[in-house]
Amino acid sequence: MENTIKNLELRQQQITEDFNPPKFILKYYYDELMEKIGMDIPEIDISYSQYIFEYVSAGGHSSQRTIIDFNGETVEVTAAYIAEKIKYNKSAKRQRSLMTNKLRMFIKERDAYTCQMCSASTDDHPLILLEIDHIIPISKGGLSEKENLQTLCWKCNRKKADKIL
Repeated sequence: MENTIKNLELRQQQITEDFNPPKFILKYYYDELMEKIGMDIPEIDISYSQYIFEYVSAGGHSSQRTIIDFNGETVEVTAAYIAEKIKYNKSAKRQRSLMTNKLRMFIKERDAYTCQMCSASTDDHPLILLEIDHIIPISKGGLSEKENLQTLCWKCNRKKADKIL
């Protein structure tokens, strides 16, 4: 909004300079001139929210108060912070950190301890090593969500690697 207002003011100034009316008209009849040429820029008031954070101790003896004006600068900083958080949440590091033992066990139980490619299971092969695989690999934008995870034996997981089948 602030940039829009500045752009309107600059455009008005540029039109006035290009038109180049005599100085006395600009000094004494500026408003009438702008009205005649159709340059009516309304007064725009930008009102920003103000956030007040206040802490009062349990006993009421100590307190702190912080006031943040949500203006153009704080909006930009907040937008950059949110963009960084979104970028981190989709990062490989974040996705790998979501692969908890609990999630791994859930996926294996859901898939009945059976490889989803070759159908080898712990019932048939008690010593088989089962791994959790991302159907759409993290390197290709896949997320560590239940719908994107499957159980594979170690051989099938190595064959699949980072491919999308």
